[in-house]
Amino acid sequence: MDYLISKTKGVNGSYYRVLSDATVFDNIEEFDNARSYDDEYKLQEGEWFVVENFSTKEYCISLLRENFVPTSYSYMRREDYKKIDFVVSIQNDKYFLFQKITPSYLYSKRSMISWGNLQNPSDQARLLKEDNILVIKDTPDCIFVKDTDRLYFKNLNTITSIFNGINELYREATDDEVETFLSMDIINLESDFSKDQVKTANRRRIKEATERYNNFSTEQKNRIPNYISQYCPNLYDATTNRFRISNEKELTELLNTLNQRYYTTEIDGEKRLANSVTKL
Repeated sequence: MDYLISKTKGVNGSYYRVLSDATVFDNIEEFDNARSYDDEYKLQEGEWFVVENFSTKEYCISLLRENFVPTSYSYMRREDYKKIDFVVSIQNDKYFLFQKITPSYLYSKRSMISWGNLQNPSDQARLLKEDNILVIKDTPDCIFVKDTDRLYFKNLNTITSIFNGINELYREATDDEVETFLSMDIINLESDFSKDQVKTANRRRIKEATERYNNFSTEQKNRIPNYISQYCPNLYDATTNRFRISNEKELTELLNTLNQRYYTTEIDGEKRLANSVTKL
């Protein structure tokens, strides 16, 4: 039997049973195109990010570690539905399908026109007046598969409030790592630019850029000025042999250079910036 469970908001939020013997998500996708999380990668159609051995992670919730016993959960009261933080559809005793609930999925009163349901479509429209509606999306925000102990998701930001601490998957540089990067002898900081002005997106890029730069050979490092001059000609100062960084935009340009995100198309010579890459 399938169930829909809800979790209310707050540190002391509780779990409730919403539906019994109801399959909320009809089609569970295949996960053939799953890959480890990379905040720089943009998922393609049919792709998912995956976390292996999820139940061993500190941010895994008890619901997924323990055996599910439906009778342990009382039914949610009608007046509490606006307190829902997320819902979980437990299907086939192995799939836990999560949806984060925001105000856009909750309606106090709503009038709708219906031409029947999916099982019994009709040519005759009907007016439905409903109260206290919770909208379920076609695709869940994340799926935990108990048999394989894997969590699949598409957008990390959507599930960070469900799994407290999962944002550690972000490859974000610490203050010390940012300061070490900005202190490199190839960088000349101007206009009092410091680590305190480096935002989250660039902290993630710094992590990758540092690893790449440290693995470059001397010959590869010497090719950086010529490479960057094709895309950001004002960033490199040939008189000092350093990159001038005075703001976040210039730091982004340097990081995109070290991460080799700039490229020129072979056929028409168009210069581009790659938002995500896949190693072939």
